[in-house]
Amino acid sequence: MPTGADVVADALAALGVRHAFCIISIHNMPIIDAIRRRGFTELIDARHEQAGAHAADGYARATGELGVMIASTGPGTTNTVTGLYEAAYASSPVLLITGQAETGFYGRGLGYVHEAEQQLPMLRTVTRSVESPRRAEDVGPALMRLVKSMLQGRRQPGAIEIPIDVQYANSDEGSITVPDIAPVMCDFGAVDAAVAMIMNGRRRVLLAGGGVVAAGAQAALRTLAEKLDAPVITTVNGRGALPEDHPLCIGNFYQSRGIAAAIADADVTLAIGTRFQAGVDGANHRLVPPGKLVHVDADPGVIGRAHRADVAVVGDAKLVLEALVGRIDGQANDTQFNAAVIEARDGVRSALRKRLGPDYDAILGALEANLGADVIVVRDTTVPAYNFGNQLLPIRSPRTSMSPTSGAIGPGLPLAIGAALGSGKRTVVIHGDGGFLFHATELATAAQYCVPLIVCVFNDAGYGVLRGLQHTRFDGRIHETDLGRVDFVGLAQALGVPGERVGSAGAFESALRTGLTIDGPFLIDVDMLALAPMKGSRLPNVAS
Repeated sequence: MPTGADVVADALAALGVRHAFCIISIHNMPIIDAIRRRGFTELIDARHEQAGAHAADGYARATGELGVMIASTGPGTTNTVTGLYEAAYASSPVLLITGQAETGFYGRGLGYVHEAEQQLPMLRTVTRSVESPRRAEDVGPALMRLVKSMLQGRRQPGAIEIPIDVQYANSDEGSITVPDIAPVMCDFGAVDAAVAMIMNGRRRVLLAGGGVVAAGAQAALRTLAEKLDAPVITTVNGRGALPEDHPLCIGNFYQSRGIAAAIADADVTLAIGTRFQAGVDGANHRLVPPGKLVHVDADPGVIGRAHRADVAVVGDAKLVLEALVGRIDGQANDTQFNAAVIEARDGVRSALRKRLGPDYDAILGALEANLGADVIVVRDTTVPAYNFGNQLLPIRSPRTSMSPTSGAIGPGLPLAIGAALGSGKRTVVIHGDGGFLFHATELATAAQYCVPLIVCVFNDAGYGVLRGLQHTRFDGRIHETDLGRVDFVGLAQALGVPGERVGSAGAFESALRTGLTIDGPFLIDVDMLALAPMKGSRLPNVAS
């Protein structure tokens, strides 16, 4: 007779979960044991629950599959909240499986070890749904309800807590019924209205968000763009929806003043799978899409939230784009409009590269020359990401680009570990030293599982992004952003990861090529103090 823990293991197998991240505890040992006995899902031992949740998020983004983190009740679960928060921002389906005190002690406040009587309300703040089965027979149905809720429409994280006695208890019901997850069907009347508006325009712009990638709609997007001969701007999560070397791809430049000026006289904006995230200081929210707005999204709550839609189409991005392709006869965009937008794109790219200075421009060139289209690029919230990683480093395939959507500092390394393990693809993470220190011990995880990962730590001895903001906003006063120098190569080697410290663009390219030949992880510690600085960058007051 199966136990509640066996039901969890069988459910993960039925859902096709190939990997699950975990940290073992007395409150999840039965689940860990059951998964090992079942033999389908491989367990990956994270070093911290927050990192494990981020890794599950990276796994989900890179594969389109369910990401899973198994934690302990109480302190283990509180540690996962930041990872679930980021996953919610990124519309990423991360499933947290955690324990709970014995049912006989739950709610009595007797100080049972790791008791967390407000765990469910806490988890509801960062997930779409939570479940708390109190009998072994309830575990399977609760888990499947939760997964269905997470995967329907715009994907979101979810959590289930299973009391420890329920994990050990026998279940009379061992069968698992996997829920049918159908894409959100579209209203074809709304699609027809969108077609009419699009066909009435000659200066059309497409804005592709993460929903295009999530729906696997990149082929339909490309076909529609080519039929209309319309430029495609992507959000940061939409990168890869159209290869950035495609002549119609403008890239992640929606917030650029130059692009905004070039598209200002567009008569139609077709936005697909984006919620117009407001960004830093709400700057993106103040960018009003030009012309008439046709807004497509699987989540009806997103449409009209940031900008009023002239035509709202609720539906899966792939289904809607395919319907549009089938109904549009291919009336091409105004050539002068397109030329102006392409010229603006090239001008913005050129101006951004000039701001990099010779060394960082050469480092960008090294990454461009050595990384193939299938290499996954993860950027943490750091100076190099803002200056070249998020916009200039080309992304040519879907699910090969990710960054902390919430703007958090530090998720980069665990996101990259999850992405590399899930996809099996070589992954490069662009990190700053400040954010890297949040989860540096996950290098041990990378070493343990021989993760194909190159960690580029751009080391300016502090929080470079915040240092620059302080200098600008507080009359040059800089506080608490200088962190001192750390020997990251020595740290990596102590955790089982080889690495090199570099102080020139040439040395960086040589180290990058070395990393690409290694089966497992490799770290490059980039001494930013030895490089020609980027325009406007702020280095530490005292190099220590």
